[in-house]
This record gives sequence, structure tokens and C-alpha cells, in this order.
Amino acid sequence: MKIDYKQVVKEILDSRKERGGIHNIYFAACGGSKAGLTTADFFLKCEAAKLESHVYTAKEFVLCPPKAFDANSIVVTLSASGTTPEAVEAAKAARARGAVSITIVGKQDSPLAEQGDYVFYNGDEPKYQYSTCSMAIALRFAIELLQQSEGYEHYDEIQNGFAILDDVIGKAREYAEAGAIRFAQEHKEDKVLHVMATGANYNVAYTTTTCILMECQWIHSNPIHSGEFFHGPFEVVDKEVPFLILVGVGRERAMDERAVDFLKKYGKRITVLDGKEFGIDILGSNAGEYLSPLVFTGVLSRYSHRLADARSHSVDVRRYMWHVPY
Repeated sequence: MKIDYKQVVKEILDSRKERGGIHNIYFAACGGSKAGLTTADFFLKCEAAKLESHVYTAKEFVLCPPKAFDANSIVVTLSASGTTPEAVEAAKAARARGAVSITIVGKQDSPLAEQGDYVFYNGDEPKYQYSTCSMAIALRFAIELLQQSEGYEHYDEIQNGFAILDDVIGKAREYAEAGAIRFAQEHKEDKVLHVMATGANYNVAYTTTTCILMECQWIHSNPIHSGEFFHGPFEVVDKEVPFLILVGVGRERAMDERAVDFLKKYGKRITVLDGKEFGIDILGSNAGEYLSPLVFTGVLSRYSHRLADARSHSVDVRRYMWHVPY
């Protein structure tokens, strides 16, 4: 189902014009879904001059709502199944406040879909496409919201980037295959594996640690912000502790490179995934920074599946999730 972002944003802005306009947008979800929304939040924090953007874990948004949350707000919630209780509660809270509720779901007939003034559905593609995944949907909406409310000087560039995104990611995934196999063999016995990134890519580090290594592989892991690395975490570096670091192509690159230099000097078991090697620059000098999380997500999907194969531990296996009350 193709989403008409221009029309949706126009309707939203028109609906709040007489009330003073849209003042803020809140992204609220859990786990990997929350991380996926963080890309859009990062974009707006960097590019919006007036529109305030915030990202929350959904339950905290419900229990500790910000005072600025009102009818001049937009609340974006996300759940692939459409059944995540915390996300449903956040969407209900949006409606109760008179805010605009946007729900992103993988199933139309779901509790979360019922709570959306606008439902962005991404479950009917014939094959998985990163340009239409939930992270991309939230980012596309944020870009259009900024364009219509304030204007965005690199709007055309990022739209062109989206047009070639799936092709770029397809080639990046093929390029990544050999490295993914080596990585899996190197780390199949590890009990700990830290992941580092910064800027727009930090949410990918979070998803990799939380949803892939901890949830799917039961490996202890910590997402480390490259800019925070030298304020505590670097003290665990030695020749045995493994690190995976994502090196961005945008303004954040200097922080990533500094961390890589230290790791190469004092560590040993280091995997560096450089966005420039995966063709992110092709997406545009400005657009690449914000689209890079989608490319890294595609690449790390290869890494996670090869690691699962090497460990004989399916990504679908869980100990507690869906099996016990929690």
C-alpha cells in the first residue's frame, strides 16, 4: 500500500492551522521499533528550526508524559505485529489528548492500527524492501513534515536517495557476505560482543546489541556511542574483548574514526564496517548521513544470520519472549 506522505502531512497541518499549528512530534515505541523511529527523530533534531522532536520508550511516554504533549502534537507509534501493549497505550494517550495519532504497523487488523488517525501499513510488499520498511516510513514522514512546515533545502537530494536506496543496499549486502562469514566464524564462541556507532547510526548499534546479540543470540552486548567511548567504556579494551564499529559517512565520522584508531592501537579483535565501502556516499553528500542507518541495517542482517548459522542458534529461538508471562 503506497503512502501519500504529501497528502497526509497537508491534512495534518491544515487540521491544526487554526489552533496554532503543530508544535512537536513524539516517537514512542519499544525495543527495535523504538530504535527504528530514532532515525526520524535524529533527522528532525538536526534539521528542524522550530518543530520539537522527541523519542520515548512507549511505557514511559504513557506514565511520564511531557507537559508540552497536547492537541498540537503528533505521536508516532510503531509495532510490527500491531499488538505491542505499550505502543497501543501510547497511541490511546495521543487520542485522549487530541493529538494526531500515526501508527506504523505490519498488520492492518491489529489493536495498534485501530488507534491511528493515520495508519502506515508496510506489510503487503511482495518482498522486503528497505525503502519501505518501518524505519524508512517514519523518516519519510519526518522529511515531508519538515518540508511542508519549514522547508528542507536537501529535500530533492534525499528523495533521489530513496529512489536508489534498495539498489544500493542490495549491492552492499552482496559485498558484505564474505565479511559476514568471517565475522561469524571469528565470534561464534564469544560470550560478549560490544557494538559502537554514533549519529544517525547509533540506533543501529542499539538494535544490533539489543535485538540481535542479546535477544536472538543470548550474547552479552552493549551499544556504545563513539562520542562517549573515551568517557568510561574504553577502559575495557584489551586484546580479547571484541568490538564491532560502524563508521558513518556524515559529520559523525570524526568520532568513529577516533574510536577506531584507539581500538587498533590497544585492541585486537575489531570489526570495522565503513559506510563508504558499502556505497552510502552514492546516496548524496547530505542524504547519505540520514539514509546510512538503512544501509547498515541491511548489511548487519547478513552478519546476524551468518552468526546464527555458525552458532547453530536460530534467530527465531527465545527463552522467555512469547513463552512466559512478563
